[in-house]
Amino acid sequence: LGQNALVCINWPDGVLLPGQERSSHSKPKGISDLTILECTQIIAAIRDNGPHKLHFKFDPYSKLLLLATGANLQLADLLASKKPVILGTLPLHDSKSSKGKRIFFSGKTDYDGPACLPNPAMS
Repeated sequence: LGQNALVCINWPDGVLLPGQERSSHSKPKGISDLTILECTQIIAAIRDNGPHKLHFKFDPYSKLLLLATGANLQLADLLASKKPVILGTLPLHDSKSSKGKRIFFSGKTDYDGPACLPNPAMS
């Protein structure tokens, strides 16, 4: 994703992230590592027509072109892990995390993404 200036936005909470391995399998096979529930969550997120729809955004401004000694392309922000390549969706109000999960090009993850959804019972 990062190498192509793509950012994944609203990855479903609790679904295995791309590149992560499920510890219960000896030979991970990418998407085949997902459970049926996780596949269902991804499909629902893609079909969502609201603000939490799973989508990809092209971020061409995350790349810098330096012309110091010829055409020297330096990938910034995404490749330097200053910006996440995957932003998790907002966690539910009763989630253990108060903010959404983010994963960076380096493989580092944190929970400094968007804040939790409000409790619907409090509205």
